[in-house]
Amino acid sequence: MRRAREPRRIAMVSEHASPLAVLGGVDAGGQNVHVAALAGALADRGHTVVVYTRRDAPDLPARTALRRGVEVVHVDAGPAGPVPKDELPPFMPAFADVLRAEWELERPDVVHAHFWMSGTAALPAARDLDLPVVQTFHALGSVKRRYQGAADTSPPQRLGAERTLAAECDLVVATCSDEVHELRGSGAAPRRVQVVPCGVDVARFARPRSGPAVVGDKLPGCPTRLLSVGRLVPRKGVDVAVRALVELPDAELVVAGGPDPSQLEGDPEARRLVQLAREHGVAERLRMVGRVDPADLPGLLASADVLLATPWYEPFGIAVLEAMAAGLPVVASAVGGMLDTVRDGETGRLVPVDAAGHADPAAVAAAVRSVVADPATAARLGAAGQEVARRRYDWARVAAATEAAYEKVLALPRRTAANGRPTTRAWLSEHVLELQGVLSALEAEGERLDRWGRHLVDVVDSGGRLLVAGNGGSAAEAQHLTAELVGRFVGERRPLSALSLHAETSTVTAVVNDYGPDEVYARQVEAHGRPGDVLLLLSTSGRSTNLLRAAERARAGGVTTWALTTSAANPLAAVCDDALGLPGPSTSAIQEGHLMAVHALCVAVEAHLPAVRSTTTVDLTAVRAEVSA
Repeated sequence: MRRAREPRRIAMVSEHASPLAVLGGVDAGGQNVHVAALAGALADRGHTVVVYTRRDAPDLPARTALRRGVEVVHVDAGPAGPVPKDELPPFMPAFADVLRAEWELERPDVVHAHFWMSGTAALPAARDLDLPVVQTFHALGSVKRRYQGAADTSPPQRLGAERTLAAECDLVVATCSDEVHELRGSGAAPRRVQVVPCGVDVARFARPRSGPAVVGDKLPGCPTRLLSVGRLVPRKGVDVAVRALVELPDAELVVAGGPDPSQLEGDPEARRLVQLAREHGVAERLRMVGRVDPADLPGLLASADVLLATPWYEPFGIAVLEAMAAGLPVVASAVGGMLDTVRDGETGRLVPVDAAGHADPAAVAAAVRSVVADPATAARLGAAGQEVARRRYDWARVAAATEAAYEKVLALPRRTAANGRPTTRAWLSEHVLELQGVLSALEAEGERLDRWGRHLVDVVDSGGRLLVAGNGGSAAEAQHLTAELVGRFVGERRPLSALSLHAETSTVTAVVNDYGPDEVYARQVEAHGRPGDVLLLLSTSGRSTNLLRAAERARAGGVTTWALTTSAANPLAAVCDDALGLPGPSTSAIQEGHLMAVHALCVAVEAHLPAVRSTTTVDLTAVRAEVSA
């Protein structure tokens, strides 16, 4: 194994998922496996890794070795016993205090936080010591909320914390392309996000097929064994696989995951799936086996013909990688990380999903038939999946990519001065990178801006006007835009009727005194706006109540509404007729992008407005004489 260019001391923070859970056959989740395997692979490259996890039992030692080069530290934060994951946030400040004290004594080169709560503990401790922070979310609260709705048990502060971490950490390591899109939609700068996928122990799963394990032989009359591996929760979509059995009469479905087999009868999701199978007449072909010892998983995969993965959403999909490493064809929903790992028609089949992320059971069944109908096709898909797993997802390759991400972060200028504030050089370096992403996004909006310019010319030609408003720096940009349109930007041409809604003290205080601050712009829109006019609202957040009220009043009066705002989902973009959103983790980056957009809009207007040069000469002497008289 090639060693690192320079050995580093790496602090990993995994507040609820201890890497020690992978030892001794304990039922470990995806994050436990990820942290343990990544730490080990980094140690193989010559680094020293210390993993900080919460003490959840009183008899755990303060420090223990996971393997050579990897040490686990148990942090006292909250009761020394099991605590549900969603109830851990109140203990993160105490966790941060321990990290700060540890790192003052033994300073790491880089901090890598796993999951959002780990980030809320790691970031403040690291910032106090000017340490670079890398964040891996493993799952995003915005995605979970979208698909689970009221069933989402995440703490209310999760979404805000994730936005803060995405903006303030030195780098976010996303595990798939779908996560990158989600992060950028939340305002993360493109340069702050890098994809490094999850990994798999290729050698462990690529052992020769050894025959049936865990569940024994296939059921009589069922030459095809379908396998589902994962937690027993509704979002995993195992019900889709159960329904698909109706159209696969010669197949059995083995579902591995959940509690120990002896406790399956008390598991709500297991009971739901069994009842669903009874209702569809396939109960005799559904085999619930509960938790499978990790040592038995390769054998179980070897006994199957197809892995079915049909979740509503999936941050990555470790089971899919394990199946690919075992040479098992995969039929998966086209969601999340599986859009990266499964190559349709090459390593398996991807099944389209509806807006809620649900795959059609009939489509799943058809995909299964296309795989198992021809043994040569199944063998080809399995071999290709195994090769992809070896070339891209082996932990040694993932560790090398992670190391490269660390080096990228370590090459950045120091972020903070002695007083804890950003250094000038660091801020400029960071801000220029932010603006590269902002300006790239703006360039892609050229057609929209040209359309706005053409429409404004039509509005003015019809006797209408442009109204513009914003708050703070955006108010200054609103005034700048209207000044340029009434005057000129590049070429000589006739003036356009453009009015910046008043932000001077007389109007603001009068309206606020009588109607409240939310009516500052809405009342002016009602006074000045006419059907067919255009109202342009500038907001870096898209959440200012006075602008939202103005947009609502404009639409009620037949005024077209446009927004210059952020690319992150926001209420202003939702309420306006059209919106141009720019990405950026900082207000200043978005605001500077808006200034460029203002200038581009001026260019668009002048491109669609015939040039007219004045031929009239003003006699200043006559004017002065007339004024004197």
